[in-house]
Amino acid sequence: MDCQAYLKAHSQEILATWRTLHDMPEVAFSEKKTSAYLAEELRKTGFVIKHVAKTGVLGIFDSGKPGPSVAARADMDALLHQIDGQERAVHSCGHDANCTAVLWAAKSLVATDAITRGSLQILFQPAEETLEGAKACIKEGVLSDVEYLIGTHLRPAEELPLGSISPAVLHGASGILKMTVEGQNAHGARPQQGVNAVEAAIAVITGVYSLHFDPMTPHSIKVTQFRSGPNPHNVIPDKVELAFDMRAQTNELLHRQIDSVRQRAEQVATAYSAKASCYWKGGVRAAIPCEELIGVAQKAIVEVLGQQGLGPVLATSGGEDMHEFIAAYPCLKSTILGVGADLTPGLHQADMTFDKRALLGSAQTMAELLARLVNEKNK
Repeated sequence: MDCQAYLKAHSQEILATWRTLHDMPEVAFSEKKTSAYLAEELRKTGFVIKHVAKTGVLGIFDSGKPGPSVAARADMDALLHQIDGQERAVHSCGHDANCTAVLWAAKSLVATDAITRGSLQILFQPAEETLEGAKACIKEGVLSDVEYLIGTHLRPAEELPLGSISPAVLHGASGILKMTVEGQNAHGARPQQGVNAVEAAIAVITGVYSLHFDPMTPHSIKVTQFRSGPNPHNVIPDKVELAFDMRAQTNELLHRQIDSVRQRAEQVATAYSAKASCYWKGGVRAAIPCEELIGVAQKAIVEVLGQQGLGPVLATSGGEDMHEFIAAYPCLKSTILGVGADLTPGLHQADMTFDKRALLGSAQTMAELLARLVNEKNK
């Protein structure tokens, strides 16, 4: 029995795994039950388990024969939502589906003796939603000895339909630039004695929005926070705190955006006799396409789903911290499979739902791709 047949025969168990994970949503670095469950499932399968990055799980299966070291990674954390007046954790980004596909791909590879050489590592990573999980793993040297890294993620219905899988999701670079605009407070009856930080901040925003970059490269800059503090209504405020969500399809453009926003903010604030101070709160890097892995992934998708199941390479302005591994380990080759699942209404929405039939195809494709890489087939 090959991996695809094995997974098809266990389709109900795959769905049961998803239900188990879906019913235990936990937020970043609190994925204790999720971690324990996944670690035990890998252990029963024959993987050596290491606990990493607070709540992360690394499973290692070594064939004992020379060959490449290949890894699959899935993120574990859920998101907090306000539901009926209460804050609740919900798997609204589909990380429960990602973990299910990777876990069952690993199970199938071991059960069918498909790992004939090299080693397979399975990383269940915490805290992707806070963009801290990959960095925590890297700090501990996780995956530093890996040659190929494969990820997977559900995609919204407008990107991919059910039964289609993309060989690469090219996330953009993104992050948050924090800014403080400082003026001088004064009584509202004597504005000439002060510098209105709100007026200066509004001018700064207008100035930032007048910046222009290469329109052929997707990008965006928008204000997502504006706070002036608890000033009395008749007092001119002396400080405003801003936050800018910044996105670009390339790392280079994001760096240019950051520099340009800082420069423009300082210039405009000075013109208002105010002062603008900026600092980069942090973010994630853009994906770097790996043509070799995209080609192997395309073959794996066609093998499992047929030519009609081969989706296009997808570019998205959304961020993903898995790309941090590429920056940390320059020799690492990586791609993220995008899984069509008729997902609606969208990722990060509390009522997100998808067609569970996508779980089987996702696991089968992941297993096929990992098998090809471990055994160096069709490379």
